[in-house]
Amino acid sequence: MHSRFNHVDQSADIEPRLLRRAAIASTIALMATLAVTAPPSAAATNGNHTHLTDGQVAALKASMDRTAWDIGPTPPLTAQQKQLVKEKMAGVQAFQAAHPTSSAEMTADPEMAPDAGGVLASDSVAANQMAQTTTYYCGPAAVKEALGQRGIGGIQSNLADAMNTTLDGTAWSGVNADVPSPTGHPVPDVLNDRLSSHGQNFTYVPKSVAYSATSSDISNYKGNLLADIYYYSFPLVGDAYEVPGGPHLVGHPNITIFHWFDIRGYTSSGDDTKYEDSVHGSSISWADGVPAYSTLTSAKIARIVGGRGYVW
Repeated sequence: MHSRFNHVDQSADIEPRLLRRAAIASTIALMATLAVTAPPSAAATNGNHTHLTDGQVAALKASMDRTAWDIGPTPPLTAQQKQLVKEKMAGVQAFQAAHPTSSAEMTADPEMAPDAGGVLASDSVAANQMAQTTTYYCGPAAVKEALGQRGIGGIQSNLADAMNTTLDGTAWSGVNADVPSPTGHPVPDVLNDRLSSHGQNFTYVPKSVAYSATSSDISNYKGNLLADIYYYSFPLVGDAYEVPGGPHLVGHPNITIFHWFDIRGYTSSGDDTKYEDSVHGSSISWADGVPAYSTLTSAKIARIVGGRGYVW
């Protein structure tokens, strides 16, 4: 977890991803332009802070990204990654053909959408939430949780080294992980490296989401969620981009936070997402207000990761 709206203050234990002065000025100016009232107190931790429109949230995120360090140039999917995605969905199609009587429709990216088929209304992988060991280790913690759900061990500091995590946190893109043939997306690269070394034939790929998640973004996310959890029994990993006045994960205060989190399941045929949060039990000052496990609508999760995305 990391906040870049506040200056680093170890006594406050706020996650250190900072806005530069120019970005702060830009943000303040933008919020004034939008005629936004002052956001609720950052001390509030119920996660229900939304008072900006989706368009205002998108504009705010875009403005802040002028000085963001954690997003590359975002490399496009390679030809190999595109082929792997098609193979993942082909496996889902084959499963659906063999199980035509189950209950809920699975959708996916339009260019590789399977035929209508069924999945369980609720499904999940193991619950194994663990606290991040530093204020900036949300990425390593989420990757450790995801690997653990596949029976693979890991040490947060070793995973941080592999992903080139810094005091600012773990990048979405633009940083090469310490793995063979890195793609510029450190989280999926390290996940794939560890899975491969343990003989598990599964490949994670990044999926970017627009600043203001579109209906297609939400539909794609729900389809990819169902594919990974129900068909493959693999978790997803989200990269939250939370801004004042926008949607937040449960218990997160109304400040700017970037936070990797493990997505472990769904309910309501994919309409709701189950996730675990490494802030819980950590040394962060507001960690007590963050549950280890929570459920939010999948539409809200897609909005929260807008401007970054998720790994599936």
